Amino acid sequence: MKERQIEPVERSWDDARLGEAYRALAARSAPHDLPNAAMAAVRLEAQSGRNRRRFSWPALSKPRAVVAGSALGLGLVVILVAGVVLRSAPAAGPAASGVPTTVDGLPVMTVSQALAAEPNAGDGLVAIEGWVDPMPLHSCPAPQSSTGALEDACTSDEILLTETRQELVVIASLDGGNSITASRPTAPYLYAHQMAGADVNSLLPHTADPSKAANYRPLRAVIVGHFHDARAADCSTDQRSACDAALVVDQLAWLDGKTLEPAIWIGSDSAGAALKPRLIAGSVVGTLEPSLGPSDTIVSMAAVQLQDITTITGPGLQASGNGADVLWYVRVAGPAPSFPPMAWGAGDSGWLVLDDATGRIRGAGGWGFVSDDSGSFPPSPRPSLSGGLYALPTSNYLAGGTCGGVGLDAVLRGSPTDPRIAWLEQSFDKARAEVTWPAGYRARFDPKLEILDENGNVVLRDGDAVTGACGNGNKSFYLEPPFK
Repeated sequence: MKERQIEPVERSWDDARLGEAYRALAARSAPHDLPNAAMAAVRLEAQSGRNRRRFSWPALSKPRAVVAGSALGLGLVVILVAGVVLRSAPAAGPAASGVPTTVDGLPVMTVSQALAAEPNAGDGLVAIEGWVDPMPLHSCPAPQSSTGALEDACTSDEILLTETRQELVVIASLDGGNSITASRPTAPYLYAHQMAGADVNSLLPHTADPSKAANYRPLRAVIVGHFHDARAADCSTDQRSACDAALVVDQLAWLDGKTLEPAIWIGSDSAGAALKPRLIAGSVVGTLEPSLGPSDTIVSMAAVQLQDITTITGPGLQASGNGADVLWYVRVAGPAPSFPPMAWGAGDSGWLVLDDATGRIRGAGGWGFVSDDSGSFPPSPRPSLSGGLYALPTSNYLAGGTCGGVGLDAVLRGSPTDPRIAWLEQSFDKARAEVTWPAGYRARFDPKLEILDENGNVVLRDGDAVTGACGNGNKSFYLEPPFK
């Protein structure tokens, strides 16, 4: 018996059919045509003759994704559309997708893994893989008269990193210009703060040619950054918790199959003119080489004036010296350095400060090192250091700068059972004054208190007169030789 042929009936384009069509589109692979030349055009080769670490200079400008009346003559109208993402595909694991499993010696984690690890992550470096959306749109409060660097304001520079591939941007031609329609991301995702020297946007194709829709496609990337930045202390009280949990980008380490080099940024002076440091990137690496191990990797470096160093390191005791001195702030992934000889912890990342004029290491932090600047110096007594030495409350900076000078009339006192080990006794009323020491300073009792510098030399003893301090910070006097 011959079967009767049933003619297909044309279905109307109702919501259900539209949903099926969108799901079918979502299952199709998207084109992957990225103009690597655009990225290369905004990076200059740094002068480094070393094979182990090579550097490039990212562009310093921070172009916006939408600029009305730009040089291209595009009248762009931004339309924020709330709704579901129309094309979203689960991300494969790092090994399956070609994403490296480690960068800078750090294990690469997903966005959801990073968000879960954040409460216990400390301020050490983490590597996170995901998809960078070239034009993230996010709700934000109006900027205040005084806004911390990490506060979520419309003036903050953030990038969106999603765990799954999500095409959030669509460009359509309109009479007299174009429109950009952006959908909201679906979880898991995070907004990462871009600080000076680690500007990811300037390395993306849409900044080279914002007229091409193809340049707004999501890019697979690995970013290196850190949570619990010290600058969270600058945020207003109601935003401090959010600032503390924010991810701060230190480096775009991998993008679309390309391993990228450390982020480098040169700051400006008080007049706004770009600094002209004596050292170049390769020289900085060479100077730090003896202090770093073979598995250490430089992630980023920035040259700033001494008076501006706390804009990177956060609030705390200011490094002593001339405010116009140029310092290099270098973030490192890997084991703790051999110099300065601090009581390092077990962390796997930190930072060093190098004096541009002398090539001398001036300060350090991270790697589990706790300074009095952080406000979390652990109470003693704890002769836990080798040779029966006691840890002292210190700053993050070594001695050797120019002191401003604070007059004192006091003598040094100390006890192995005192939480701070050493203090000053004012001569006129016997009142106690707390003190903070340079990085690397330790104490011992033989049998009375002796203060040793980072090289093990005795610089002060119990009962010695102290007639001058370098400054008064964090409710204590900062002391370094000659103590007068």
